Amino acid sequence: MSGFSKAKIIILTFLFVIAFVIPAAADELNDALRKQQELIEQQNQAASRLKNLTNRADTIKKQIQQLNVQISAAENDLKEKEKLYIQAQQDVADIKREINAKQAELNKRQDVLRQRVRTIYEEGQMSYLEVIFQATDLADFISRVEYMSCLVENDQNILSDIRLQKQELDKKKEELVAKLEHAEKLKKEAEEAKAYLDSVKAKKEIALAQNEQDQAALIEQIEKLEKDSKALESKIRELQKKYAGSNINGSISVWPTPNCKYITSPFGYRIHPITGQHKLHTGVDIGASYGSNVVATGAGIVIFSGWYGAYGNTVIIDHGNGISSLYGHLSSRAVSENDVVVPGQVIGKVGSTGWSTGPHLHFEVRKNGEPVNPLQYF
Repeated sequence: MSGFSKAKIIILTFLFVIAFVIPAAADELNDALRKQQELIEQQNQAASRLKNLTNRADTIKKQIQQLNVQISAAENDLKEKEKLYIQAQQDVADIKREINAKQAELNKRQDVLRQRVRTIYEEGQMSYLEVIFQATDLADFISRVEYMSCLVENDQNILSDIRLQKQELDKKKEELVAKLEHAEKLKKEAEEAKAYLDSVKAKKEIALAQNEQDQAALIEQIEKLEKDSKALESKIRELQKKYAGSNINGSISVWPTPNCKYITSPFGYRIHPITGQHKLHTGVDIGASYGSNVVATGAGIVIFSGWYGAYGNTVIIDHGNGISSLYGHLSSRAVSENDVVVPGQVIGKVGSTGWSTGPHLHFEVRKNGEPVNPLQYF
């Protein structure tokens, strides 16, 4: 075979590779990016539901706290009503004893009066005449007549006093019985009020428990999505590096937020502000103001610029030697994939996109894909 024919075969083979292999790789990248976007959308939906559940849980907890205060007040009110009811019962019992004692006294007085009337009726006027005629002189006679007159008047007074005391006791008894009935009514109302509050609190606690179960299920779902996303992330990075097409050998040395070095959350394990789980914080949060500049920390190639799940608007730069830097929660991005950047170049603005509780920059550095403490480079 001639040299020309061999060259022709090589060229045709190269064209074949370009025609079929490269489009296949591009299709693989596009398919991976599409799957990644689907996972991101699922994460966002789950995060939105989790946020709603968290807000609802906070509302229910506040309602339970308010109910606890109301129940405490209702318990104190019920104790007061029970004291009043017990006191009313005691007052009624006391007045009944007083009525019984006075009734016994009245019965005794009535018996004495009845006996006197019976004696007068049985003996007629003779008893009075005998008393009068037994007088020794005129003065004694007058005294005896006055005595008999006073005796009759006293009998009349006793009858009148009996009637008054009976009326007063009956009136006092009626007042105390009414007081007891009122105290019993207030006590029943206080019991019903407390029972209602207890019932409402029990329902709120059941709702809160269900809410927490739903939250746990969503957190589990989010963690599964994050795991799937991370696995796909590695594949995407490898594919993107193929298109970066550079052997740049940069380094990290420039702080990413020129106007702020205040770290609000360091690298390491912490309680996640959204899920509440104890997880590794893969970077540092820098409390820069909204809209302030974010710059490249070193020379490199942009291997990702777009929405990246929990990170929100994100830029990832490959610095070579297995080192990459990530800038998350951006309000806007100033670079695109495959852009070559230099240290200190503006790549975006600070924001609060993705899973963020306020404006800040999430900055992380990875060595061969594994997160490392970014502060060791400064």
